[in-house]
Amino acid sequence: MVTMNWPNSSDPRILRLRRDRRRCPPRRSGHRARRRRWHRRRGLGLGAGRDAGYYDNPEATAAALTDGWYRTGDLARRDANGFLTISGRIKELIIRGGENIYPAEVEAAILLAPGVADAAIVDAPHPQLGEVPVAFVVPEAGATIDPEAIRAAVAGQLTSFKVPAEVYTTDVIPRTGSGKTKRFELVQRLGTDS
Repeated sequence: MVTMNWPNSSDPRILRLRRDRRRCPPRRSGHRARRRRWHRRRGLGLGAGRDAGYYDNPEATAAALTDGWYRTGDLARRDANGFLTISGRIKELIIRGGENIYPAEVEAAILLAPGVADAAIVDAPHPQLGEVPVAFVVPEAGATIDPEAIRAAVAGQLTSFKVPAEVYTTDVIPRTGSGKTKRFELVQRLGTDS
């Protein structure tokens, strides 16, 4: 999770929205949006920190721009001190039977377990719950991973619906050059690992 802005900052251009486009109450996660500046003659405003939309994808640009607000795709919450904390990405959010699961939160719990070098959480389809979290864990050198021990470690720190349904051991978590988890590659592995 990343915390941004100074405390008690009330930047009117940053807002957290619920799915029904209403403002989120304090300390609740919502979709982060920022106000776009418009120019009378040229339309969408450009400049420092501004973009013209998604390259060669006007449909995605139109979907992200709603009522003058640009939906960033970030999940964020503002705490009592005014800090805005990014808790994940909306497309990474796992909804298990109506309960929201943020992969970063579960990954942090797994990384505290002994013998774990790295971890990633992805979603897997489930016939009754819609989707469930699945863990991919990289053991430390010389360590072995017991899936039940990992699940117990998570259950000791988080609520039961956040416990991974399955735990797979892997040699490496695929990441981009900037260190972001390539979750789509792990989801593709589910068909071959299970």
